[in-house]
Amino acid sequence: MASNGFIELLRLADRAVKRKKGEHFTAKTQWLGVAFMLGGEQLVAPLGDIAEVLSIPDITPVPLAKPWLTGVANVRGRLLPITNLVSYLGLTPTQGRRINQKLLVIDQPKIFSGLQVDEVLGIQTFNQRQYEPIGLPAESPLANYTHGRFRQNEQTWYIFMPSFLTQDPRYLEAAL
Repeated sequence: MASNGFIELLRLADRAVKRKKGEHFTAKTQWLGVAFMLGGEQLVAPLGDIAEVLSIPDITPVPLAKPWLTGVANVRGRLLPITNLVSYLGLTPTQGRRINQKLLVIDQPKIFSGLQVDEVLGIQTFNQRQYEPIGLPAESPLANYTHGRFRQNEQTWYIFMPSFLTQDPRYLEAAL
């Protein structure tokens, strides 16, 4: 009986590792992501890539930083650099939505960052049949940071990959 419990724990641990790597797609499983709006596009980020969603905190500007680096905020004793993604990508800001803006927090071993987005729509669930390996057009400023899309109820959700953003040298160099 005890060995059955241990085996179940191993199975759950393996499942968690696969989910973190995005390798948990099977016909029976679902893909979960944080859905958000950015410059008029519906996007979804893998749930495991977003540590939390926050309201916009008090922000302290950073001198000699690029305009898209809004500043830093103290989040539970840690300094969180905040990037305005609309500004970073050169997208057209959505008018009248300032009240809906949120932060998607990335907390990885080498990067702790907040991504300011127009609106967070909640958690979306998709299945494998809804996935299409079709990205945004190459001329879209989001193209380098997306990986395919999901189609659900006549809506298209492009998959935004924070890991692609955090590997971009342009993003990592916020100083003027």
